[in-house]
Amino acid sequence: MDMVKAGVIGVVGVLLAVSLKSHKTEYGVYAALAVCFVMLEYIMRYFMQILSGMELLRGYLNDNYSYLALLLKAVGATYACEFCAGICKDAGYAGVAGQVEMLGKLYILSMGMPVILALMESIQSMAG
Repeated sequence: MDMVKAGVIGVVGVLLAVSLKSHKTEYGVYAALAVCFVMLEYIMRYFMQILSGMELLRGYLNDNYSYLALLLKAVGATYACEFCAGICKDAGYAGVAGQVEMLGKLYILSMGMPVILALMESIQSMAG
């Protein structure tokens, strides 16, 4: 039911933003921004459910949950960059949106380097 509500809010918000944009451009951006924040609230609800599931999973990992923490940070960074880039695109700043997306990709790549290095060390130790 939440997905239906979120979809209706999104469609109504976009229609409102489009109608307000014809009167004054900034009002359309404000309406779209408000809808984005409402959607962010829905996203945070589901993210909190996932986080509680990760806490249970963390109990099974016996203090070896650094990779799980990296995964959560990467997912959070992905959502944050996508959210910010979407707002920038809606406001008409596609160049800024592209830079935000690039920053997000580089951040995730930098976070993955310790994992790749640990994998390479494991492969090297197995090979001899």
